[in-house]
Amino acid sequence: MSIRTWSKAGYSYSNNAAITDAFSVHAVTADTTNSTESFSIPDICNLQSVEVFFTGLSGAGLSCSIYLSRDSGGDVGVTPGSTSGSTQVIQASNTTSNAGFCVFSIDTDYSFDTDAASGLAGSVASGTLYAVVKLSTGGSGTADIRANWRG
Repeated sequence: MSIRTWSKAGYSYSNNAAITDAFSVHAVTADTTNSTESFSIPDICNLQSVEVFFTGLSGAGLSCSIYLSRDSGGDVGVTPGSTSGSTQVIQASNTTSNAGFCVFSIDTDYSFDTDAASGLAGSVASGTLYAVVKLSTGGSGTADIRANWRG
């Protein structure tokens, strides 16, 4: 029996996502225009973490809730949703006002499934996951979202 190991590590990216206090869905994939080292999410990989960097934050004492979904409607979750540990208080930036970040540890296996959104309004795309994100009540801002993985 041979042991198969991951042979590549990388990240996928979403740039300038508008985030408010209502869940919104953002494609996370290769974005070589805004993040030249980003790649498409492998069809089989281990999702390590999600980093969310905020600018233009409005609101006090904000927290961020996030989960990853297989589909563009945000209906087929891959990671825990809003009721199971996906919320963190935003850490304020050390040097820039109205900026901050959260890092969500995941460590879960993922496999692409062409049938995942069958019968739902959303669609699936090889190489892409969807970050479903919101801020706490009254919050708004812009986020860069990075999903780290091993493939």
